[in-house]
Order: sequence, then structure tokens, then C-alpha cells
Amino acid sequence: MHAESQETTLSSCSSSSSSSSSPSCSACVVPLAFSPVQGTVTVPFSAGWNRRYRDASGENLITGLEIIPLRFTNLEWTDVEARFDRLAYTKNGTEPVIKWSDFSFCIAMQQTPEFANEILRALRGRSEWKVDITKNELRDYWHRMAGSVDSRIQLFFYMCDRNFDGKIDEIDMKQTILGSASANKLSMTHEEAQEYAASIMEFLDTKKRGYLEPPQLDTLFKVSLPRASYGRSSPTPDDLYHEPMSKNEVRFRSYWRRAWIVLFWLLICAVLFTWKFIQYSHRPAFQVMGYCLSTAKGAAETLKLNMALILLPVSRNTVTWLRKKRWLSSIIPFNDNINFHKLIACGIVVGVILHGGTHLACDFPRISGCDSVLFQQTLASGFGYQQPTYMQILATKEVATGIAMVILMAIAFPLATKWARRQSTLLPRSVRHVAGYNTFWYSHHLFVFVYALLFVHGMFLFLTNNPFEKTPSLYPGKVLSLKMQKPEGFRHPFSLTSGPADDFLSVHIRALGDWTYRLYGIFQEEMLGAAKGFPKVYIDGPYGASSQDYVKYDVVLLIGLGIGATPFISIIRDVANNAQKAEFDQVAGSVCKIPKGPLKAYLYWVTREQISFEWFRDVITEISKIYLKQPVIEMHNFLSSVYQEGDGRSAILSVIQALHYARTGIDIISKTPMWTHYSRPDWFNVFSKLARRHPGERIGVFYCGSLLLGKELEGLCTTFSYRTNTRFVFHKEHF
Repeated sequence: MHAESQETTLSSCSSSSSSSSSPSCSACVVPLAFSPVQGTVTVPFSAGWNRRYRDASGENLITGLEIIPLRFTNLEWTDVEARFDRLAYTKNGTEPVIKWSDFSFCIAMQQTPEFANEILRALRGRSEWKVDITKNELRDYWHRMAGSVDSRIQLFFYMCDRNFDGKIDEIDMKQTILGSASANKLSMTHEEAQEYAASIMEFLDTKKRGYLEPPQLDTLFKVSLPRASYGRSSPTPDDLYHEPMSKNEVRFRSYWRRAWIVLFWLLICAVLFTWKFIQYSHRPAFQVMGYCLSTAKGAAETLKLNMALILLPVSRNTVTWLRKKRWLSSIIPFNDNINFHKLIACGIVVGVILHGGTHLACDFPRISGCDSVLFQQTLASGFGYQQPTYMQILATKEVATGIAMVILMAIAFPLATKWARRQSTLLPRSVRHVAGYNTFWYSHHLFVFVYALLFVHGMFLFLTNNPFEKTPSLYPGKVLSLKMQKPEGFRHPFSLTSGPADDFLSVHIRALGDWTYRLYGIFQEEMLGAAKGFPKVYIDGPYGASSQDYVKYDVVLLIGLGIGATPFISIIRDVANNAQKAEFDQVAGSVCKIPKGPLKAYLYWVTREQISFEWFRDVITEISKIYLKQPVIEMHNFLSSVYQEGDGRSAILSVIQALHYARTGIDIISKTPMWTHYSRPDWFNVFSKLARRHPGERIGVFYCGSLLLGKELEGLCTTFSYRTNTRFVFHKEHF
């Protein structure tokens, strides 16, 4: 919310509803919160006020406003015609027709056929509407759907007018609202729909006749939305696009830390491999096995390194401690610790293939099949002066432990892939049935045995007597909201949803796997009174996360998808707490050091389920109250299940959302003072607005969500860092 949201700004500028035959012709509402216009009427409102829509003289305050876009189709006629031709058939030698039930497909509303049927019923009026449709009829319908604004408003009136008597009563309006809610997958009770319908009737039916006529509905679609949005746009600075970095410089700034770490790791692996390769090229055994031996031993040396190193990125306490070293975190990308863990795992796979493969396919056959004289001169002492068969070599402790390790790795590695962890539909059903996060978690515990076998494997090498070459390196290494008493002295980063200054700990856990479903079930049983008491909660942590780097920036952009908003709620709480503390100290006249952190935070939360807003409803309400005092936080909620504003399927929702918000200060979707936007954000516009607002600044972009959007956002960070003098630094939280 913004400070401007304490009052609704309503434009009194005229807006023509005149015609245009283009389907894209529709006036677009520009929220006056960030687009000042001449001649505005300011109507005060606040949450909890029982205000009405008229001034003291009884005049309607919402008049002559810019028209809310109302669209029934985005298709050109050529597209509609092509769809018709795909389904058309000839009936009794007449012209081609389509079934009435295919109308939804022709206008690209096949996902909401019930709504499309209501449009067809309105277009055909009192006549029998469940009959076949000719191309000429369809063309006429398209013109009415995509024609002038007046034509579209008239069509919407007919959709609301259930009995075609030229009047819309409260029952008609209620049915329209319920139908729109259903088309947009919104949960709405009959009582709520009744309240919203009554609100519309109260607003439009000034003469208390109990019904509406077309001219009154025209007024309904001239409401300017009093939304809490981006805030007033600042004029574009003259130097905004000056001195952009070169593309190579942008890439260097974005990837140099990752690049040098990976190159350094590859260099060490190459040095170890080369050193051991050359060393064994001068051993007597080389005469028997040749470069197969050098390759196997070179790969073994890289395996020693990687089997030790792979534990470091997932040693959470160590990474958390290292992350606190500002100079170290400035050159090492600790946020990519999981990716580095995966990269090392790939290195281990390559090492195992080279080491084990060359031994099994090349070295061992050469040992068992070489000339006996050559064997006695080179390898005999390592095998008790008896030349072994291939099977005897496989039965040795060295080889048996090596094979056992490979088997365990072959089980654990595939189960750690994203397809197995998320039970991808690409997997065969039999595999998908046993896969999942828990399977990945428990299969990774097989590495306890792998390291034990590695120790044994290293103690019985038969091609060396040097004890230093036999020493392995071993390094140790639905949504449920819980609030727990905060342990004394407990300090935590931002994977929780409570802030560091809060006197409690809170977490939000979505039930997605068997473990989380079980946890949810335990607390659900207690809430229903079926259990004896809440279970005892043990805390493991806290551990570091990429989001804790937010303190390095004065401006942060936080983007969460669904439950991915969880780590950012804690950041928002902390920013809000710091702002309140600063305000309190200023009022009290005290000088107190405020913890370093952002001066401005933007949170974009995109979810596809309305019920998601219940997860953080208390937090959203708290943030909205804080913003009225100090606008350091801007929160933007998006519900992707609702069609874009202006779509005929969501048009009536836009209207009741605006009216209800103006009257009560509460959003009808989130049930909080924070406005909910429809569909998904235009990320290019989001970054563009931030670049204009914060020229020359560094903005930390923190994201938690799907990989696909993550790549898009990272690309936008690079693009805007290159095109503007605002620097966007991308961080991805593990989802």
C-alpha cells in the first residue's frame, strides 16, 4: 500500500466511450496513484469507515471517469475464422456450421465454456440459442464482442439480464458475480455475492427502483480503480540511460565469482590428474597396463579431492559461518553452494567412470593376461607372487569395496536428480511411485557407507606401498504455520517468517511430501481435539541462505511464487521493525544505531490459489498499517488464476473490488488492506519502473520459485544493468 491509498483519487476528466471497430480498442485504466491527471476529485476513505459514494449534497462522486477496459475476445476475425474452419461441417447440403457448444473454442474461451455459453445466450437473445452457428452469424457475434465500448457494455448488460426484460435486479447481479467468481476459480459464498450485488445496486440505483437499466450499467464501467500499486512515478532522470555498461562488463559483474571458483576447481582437478598421470607413467606397472593405469590413477586423485570437497557446500554451519565474513562472501558465491555441490557430484561421476572403467575394462584384463615373466618383474610382489585371474582380482578387498561404492552411488545419484525428487511425470510410473523427496533424503544417507568403504578401499591399494598414498581424506560434514518460543540468544537468518527482532519464531510449511503431510496431520489432529497435546519441537539451525545478503543493499526486490514468498516474509518483518525503531528513536530524540538494511523493499508475491493469502494474512495486514506511517515497503499481490483486468470474465470482479475497497479499505480477494492484482506481473515494466525510481543505485533482486522464471528474471537483471545506470544483482533462493 502507499500513502496515497488513504484516499481514493477519482478522475473527473472526460473519457469518450465512442466506437472503434478494432478489438484492441479499449480505454486502459491507469491507476491515478501513479499517473496524476488534471482535475481530480479526492474521496477520503479508510478501512472500517462506513462511507457511501456521494458527497454531502447527495451528488454521485464517481462520474465521468476513465472506462474500465472490457474485452470479450483478443482474437482477430481471421483467427476466429480459422478456428471455425477447423470444426465446421456441412449439414443437409447447407452452408458450413459448427455446433453451439464449439463457440467457446472459436473465441478462445474453451477453458471457461460456461462463461462462453452465457455470452452466446446474450448474443442470441430470446431466441433458441442452443442451435448450430453459421460463419456469418459468428462474424456478427465477433463484431459485437470486439466492437465499440458501448457495444461491449450492452452485451454485458444482456449477460446480466437473465430474463431479457431490459432490467437487472439484485438477483441477476448476484448470479453474474457468482458466475464470474467460478470462471476465475475464486472462493465466494452466496452471502458475499449478495453483499457485493447490494453494494452495486446501492451505488447505481439512486432512485431506489430496485433494478438497473443500460445507462446505469454504463456508469458502473466508469470507475477508476483505487488500487495500492507502484506509487507515483518519478520523472525519468536525464542521465538514466547514460553510460551503460558494456555487455561484457555486465556478464563479468554477474558471473565472475562463479567463473573463478569453477575455473579454480577445474585447475586443481587438472593439476592433480596430471601429477598422478605422470607419476604412474614412470612406475613399473606402466609396462603392463600402459596409459590405462595412468588414467585410472589420475582420476582417483581427483576423486580424493572431490569426495572431501563435496561435503563443504552442504555443511550448513560452516557455510553460515563463512558467509558472515564480508570480505570472503564478496569473492565466493555462497548462494550457489547447492549448484557447486551438484557440479562436484558431476566431477565424481566422471572420476568414477574413468577410474573404475579403465580398471575393469583395461587394467585388470592386462594384469591377468600379461606375460608371466613381465608380471614377475613388475607386479608380482603386490599379488603374493601369484598372477591372479580376472575374477580373483574382482574378489580382492580393493576392488570389492570399489564396486560396492559404485553400486551405492548408482542408487543415490539418480534419486537426487530434480525429476526423481519431484516425482516428474516423465518418469515411468513404477519409478515415480518410489521416488520423491524422502527417497532422495534417505538414499543420500547411503554415503555414510560410501565413506566407510572409501576408507577401506584406500587402505588396501595393491599398486603402492607408500602409506601416504593410502590415506583417504574424510570430512564431516499443505501449509502449517508454527510459532515457537524463541530460545534465549537465538539469532537467525531469513528462512523463517519471523523477523530477528520478533520475540517468537514462525515457519510456514506447505504439505507437499509424505513428511510434511504427516507433520500437518499431527497438528491438525490436535486442532480438532483428537490428540493429547502438541508435539515437542526441536530446532536444527539456524543456517545461512542467499536472502540474508539483503542487508548489503539499500533497495531490494523480493519475488516469491506461492510458498516461495516464505523466506521474504522474514525480511519484510525485519525492514518494518527497523523502520518502526528508527521512527520511535526519532520521536524520543535518542541516538541509537539502527541495524544496516534496505531503505526500501518491494515484495512481489504471485500465487495461483486464493487460499494462499490466508497463509500470511496477519503479516500483510501488519505491513499495510506500517506503510501508512512510513512507506518503506511496497507489497504487490498477484493471483494468476484470475483473468487479466478488463477481460469479460473478470470485469465485474474489478468493479466490486474497487467499490468494496473504496467503502471498507479491504480487498475482496485477499481479505486484507493490500490490493490484489490479476494474472501475472509484467516483469519488464516492473524492472523499468524500478530503474526510473532508483537511478544509479544497486538493487538486490531475490527470487524463490520455479527455474524457468528465475532464468527470465536473471536475464532482465543483466539487460537493465546494461541499458540503464541502475545495477540489478540477482540472487536465487532454493525452492
